[in-house]
Amino acid sequence: MKRRFYCLAVSLGILAASCSSPEKMKDAADQIKVKCTPEVLEARGGTIQAKLTVAFPGKYFHPDAILEMLPVIKYAGAELAGTAKVLQGEKVKDNNTVITQKGGEYTQELTFNFVDEMKVATLEVRPTLIVKGQRLPFPNDIKAADGVIATYKLAEVEVAPATSDDSYLKTIEESKEAEIKFIINQAIVRNSELNKSDVKALEKFVADALKGKTKQTVKELKISSYASPDGTEALNEKLSTNRGKSSNEALRNHLKKSKVSVAKNLVTVESTAEDWEGFKELMSASDIQDKELVLRVLSMHSDPAVREREIKNISAVYKVIADQILPELRRSKLLATVEIANLTDAEIKARVDAGELNKLDAEQLLYAANNLYTDEAVKVKLYREAGEKYSDYRGYNNLSALYLAQKKTNDAKSAVDAAVAANGSSDAQVKNNAGYVALLQGNAAEAEKQLVGTGIDESKAGLGYIAIAKGEYAQALTLLKGSKSVNEALALLLNGKVDEATAVLAGLNSAKAYYLKAVAGARKKSESDVLDNLNKAFELDATLRDASKKDAEFAAFWGKIQ
Repeated sequence: MKRRFYCLAVSLGILAASCSSPEKMKDAADQIKVKCTPEVLEARGGTIQAKLTVAFPGKYFHPDAILEMLPVIKYAGAELAGTAKVLQGEKVKDNNTVITQKGGEYTQELTFNFVDEMKVATLEVRPTLIVKGQRLPFPNDIKAADGVIATYKLAEVEVAPATSDDSYLKTIEESKEAEIKFIINQAIVRNSELNKSDVKALEKFVADALKGKTKQTVKELKISSYASPDGTEALNEKLSTNRGKSSNEALRNHLKKSKVSVAKNLVTVESTAEDWEGFKELMSASDIQDKELVLRVLSMHSDPAVREREIKNISAVYKVIADQILPELRRSKLLATVEIANLTDAEIKARVDAGELNKLDAEQLLYAANNLYTDEAVKVKLYREAGEKYSDYRGYNNLSALYLAQKKTNDAKSAVDAAVAANGSSDAQVKNNAGYVALLQGNAAEAEKQLVGTGIDESKAGLGYIAIAKGEYAQALTLLKGSKSVNEALALLLNGKVDEATAVLAGLNSAKAYYLKAVAGARKKSESDVLDNLNKAFELDATLRDASKKDAEFAAFWGKIQ
C-alpha cells in the first residue's frame, strides 16, 4: 500500500558533547528520534491505537534532568492529549524511566478516542523539561504522524427487514372423534351408545360433508376397535374384529337415515385384540393403589398371558382394575376427517377489491398481502387489518418490514412496538425488525441485543455493520459473506482482501461503491482507478469530493483530485 501518512523520525546526528546544563536539552531537541507503529495510523472501533518508540542519543540526556513526553493528537483547532511518559537522568532520585549518558529509548502504547475531525490530524509529542521543580516547555512539539485512515466509517446501515409467513391453506382439514363402548364379551352396538352426543356430532359432521355443504369433502372415516386385555387372545381377536364390523354397520345405517351413503373405500376398519397400550395409559393416569406395581409388571413382561396372570395375582388391585379400567378398553374409536376447500385467490381478491376485508380471516389477509398484491398501499391496509382486528403480531410485523424498506423509521417503530404488544416479542422476525429500527435510530447496542440469536439470515446484515463499527473485521466478513453488498466489500478491504473486494464492487454502482473502488485503487497504487472512480462517486454524491480531500487513503493523490 502506498504510504499515505507517515511517522517522522527526526535525527540530525549525534551531539558532539554532553550538554553542560539540562536547559540545553531543549536546544538539541532535533536529536530525539520518534517512530510510530503502525506507520499508517488507522481508526478502528472508535479508537486510534499506536505505539511510540522514542530514542535519545548518547550524551544527550543530562544526569539531573527530568523530561515529560506528552503524546498529543491535534485536529481542527483542538487537541487530545494522551498519558505523559516521564523520564529522568541518572542522578535523579525518583522512580521514572532512566535514560543514561549512553543514550536509551522507551516505547509507549497509545489509545485515543476517535472523532471524524481527526481524519485531518497530526500525532505529536510535546516535551517539557523539569529542572528543580520548574517546567520548561520545548519550543516545538515533535511530529510523529500525519492524518488518520478511518475507512471503517464508510460502513452504511443496510436494512434487511423480515416478514412473517402466513399459514394459509388451500384446503383445511377438520376432524371429529367419537367412541362406542361395548359390554364384556359382546360386539353388539347398543342404541344408548349411538345416541351419545359425540356420536351424533360425528354423524352430522360426516353427513354435512357428504351432502356437499361449504365445499366439504370426506377424506377418511376410520374405525379402530379394541378388546380389553383379559380373557384369551383368540377370544379378544374375534371380539375386536366383530366390534369393528358392527360399528361400521351401525354408522352406515345411521347415516342412511340422513339420506347419505358412505362408499366402501372411504371407511378403514382396524382392530386390536388386546389393548395393552390403552391399559397402560389409563393406569398411568389413574389414582389406583399399587398402580406402580402393575406398571412394573407391564415393563417386565411382554407375553400377554404372563401379564394377565401376574396382574390377576395382585388380587386386591385387580378388582378395581376390572371395574374401572377394563370397561373403558372395550370400545370402537370413530375418527372422521373432512377436507374443506378454502377461498380461491380470485375469491380473496374479489373481497379485497370490494373493500370487504371484514369477510377475511387473519390468514387470508396475510396471504393476500404476502402473495396477491404488490401495491404497497393495499398491503398496508391488509397488514393493518390483520393486526388490529385479530391482534395478530404478524400483521404489525409485516407492516414494520414495509416501513423499514422505505427507511420510515418512526412508522416502523410504531408497527414493531404494536407487534411486540400483540405477543410477538420472542418472534425472530419481530426481533430482527426491532433491531433495524434501533440501528436506524443510532442505538447500536439495542440493535445488537435484538439481532443476536434470531437465527435468521436477515439479521446478518445488521450484525455485520455493527461488527465493522466495533472493529471486529473478521467477524464482519463472516456475517456479510455472499451478500454482494457495499458492507461486504468494505469488510473485505478492512481484512486486506483488496482483489476480492474489487470483485464484489464490480457489480455495484452506488456512490459509496465507486468511492470504495477508488480506495481499492489507492491500495493497489493505481492512479487511474482512484481518479476515475472518485469522479463517478462525485457525480452521484457531490459531498464525497470534500471527503476525499481529507481521506488519508488518498493522500498520495490529493493534488490530482479535482
